[in-house]
Amino acid sequence: MPSEEKLWPSRLFALVYAAGAVLMGGYALWHYLMGDYGQITLPALLTLLLAGATLLRLSHHPQRYLSAYLVLISAYLLIAVEVAQLEGGAGLWLGLPPVLAFLVLPPGSAILLNVLLGGLWLVLLVSPEQAGELAMAYLVLTLLGALAGGEQARQRDLLEATRPHDDDCDALRASAIRERLAQEFIRARRLDQRLSVLVIQLPQLDGPGDAYDRLTRRQCLRRFAEVTQHGCRAPDQLGRLDDDLFWLLLPDTGENGALMVRQRLLDAVERLALPGGDGLSCRVALCAPHDQESLSTFEERLGLKARLLRESTT
Repeated sequence: MPSEEKLWPSRLFALVYAAGAVLMGGYALWHYLMGDYGQITLPALLTLLLAGATLLRLSHHPQRYLSAYLVLISAYLLIAVEVAQLEGGAGLWLGLPPVLAFLVLPPGSAILLNVLLGGLWLVLLVSPEQAGELAMAYLVLTLLGALAGGEQARQRDLLEATRPHDDDCDALRASAIRERLAQEFIRARRLDQRLSVLVIQLPQLDGPGDAYDRLTRRQCLRRFAEVTQHGCRAPDQLGRLDDDLFWLLLPDTGENGALMVRQRLLDAVERLALPGGDGLSCRVALCAPHDQESLSTFEERLGLKARLLRESTT
């Protein structure tokens, strides 16, 4: 369930799990106060299990998403043991297991688990004369949860496809910066204004074979974007085209102004301190549209500038 981190932070999940541990502990205490000493063991053990799930969710372990399964196992065990002892009305609890699955697990895993455990819940919670009717209700709940999960996934994919910012740093993603270039190009032509673009290449991040792991690469990109944005005006736009390639759009900026921005950027990157004490270098080329040049031709020249920067050894 790694993708859930983009929607809900780990601390929020941990807070919910901690609340569940407190409730479970309160349930064990209630059995103790009522004198039901034989019923204390399960909620007490589940309290410890939920506390462990909370700590696992707060950790940086790559398998911390397994805490969701610990929570679900705890809830299922409590339902199976406690509700099955009710003499009547246990069928009212039949909707709880499928709802819990869809709240805690991804839609695909929740559907599979509900299908596999459907027969077990019907045997434990439903009397034989109610089996047909409540089995249909269980199936409807599962289908509704699947539809809700599918719609949520569709909305998430739509948001991801239309999100303008890059995943790794404070810059526009490739599609967004290309769209912004087209807008600025048309505006500059209609208003008879100047437009300059700085093509920036980071040679140390060129290709997957560089010396940085993914975390260090992200730190490098974020620091580079920070120092670049710090020296920009409000209308200027930084966008990431590739792993090591950026565009810096400078609306209403001529050659002299763009060269000054270029020099400030080179000086700022030269002073940039990276993890491990290494320094980050960059190559910057200036490109501006010619008179009567089309947008497609201008983009081709930007691509040529990028190739020349990558092939450069200085």
